[in-house]
Amino acid sequence: MGECDHCPMQTIIELERTAAAHWRGTEEQWLGDWLLRAAEGFTGRANSVLPLGDPGLPLDEALAAVTDWYRARGLPPMIVVPTATDTEPTGQSLDNQLSERRWATRPGPAFVMVADLPLAGLRADSLPAGREIRVTSEPGDAWAAMYHYRGQGHLPPIARKVLTSAEAQSFVSISAGDEVLAIARLSVADGWAGITAVEVNPAYRRQGLGTAVTAAACQEASLRGIARVFLQAEVTNAPARALYENLGFRYSHRYHYRVAP
Repeated sequence: MGECDHCPMQTIIELERTAAAHWRGTEEQWLGDWLLRAAEGFTGRANSVLPLGDPGLPLDEALAAVTDWYRARGLPPMIVVPTATDTEPTGQSLDNQLSERRWATRPGPAFVMVADLPLAGLRADSLPAGREIRVTSEPGDAWAAMYHYRGQGHLPPIARKVLTSAEAQSFVSISAGDEVLAIARLSVADGWAGITAVEVNPAYRRQGLGTAVTAAACQEASLRGIARVFLQAEVTNAPARALYENLGFRYSHRYHYRVAP
């Protein structure tokens, strides 16, 4: 898949720690080296435990504490499990233990992909006449209306807090007049750029807008002096993965969620 396919688990954990600063829960608490995050159920990343090491308790006690914490907030207890992309058992120990305790695997595993900036030969400003790139510091109403997390028709009020939870972020869009054709969110934290919320208006797909809006986000990151970028793509989303591969992204690792019984 790419030169990061065999990243050691320590490198994976470091990248996950960085990614956690790009898309944060509105409520966070540490349990040893486990980061508990909640945001009223908006997105898996902002409402799951990120295990970055030892929770400081025997596993069953830690899982009981996690379960209590999430159920007190009306949320399903959930743990994100990063693993290597190859067939070696790197990172599988926790996953196996959760499986033994009947924590179910949530559908929708994803890859984390990384690239060095600037991306070679990529330009975002070669758009047809009448289309323009806009970059704002807040998600405007038109940008927010375009973003449909997992098919949601309208974003909950807490979504804006999550979307603006990084050290810095920019909201990129490609527009034709007042119509938004494509969007992406760029976040900056811990010396990395992150790209999330990439979406193209269904009426304008297959016109290179996904590539163009990703390129615009990467160019904005480069203007900020950032040299590394990451993003996530669902394992089953072959078109998105192909797009990012063609842009020069390579695979770091994958992750999935385990949900308490």
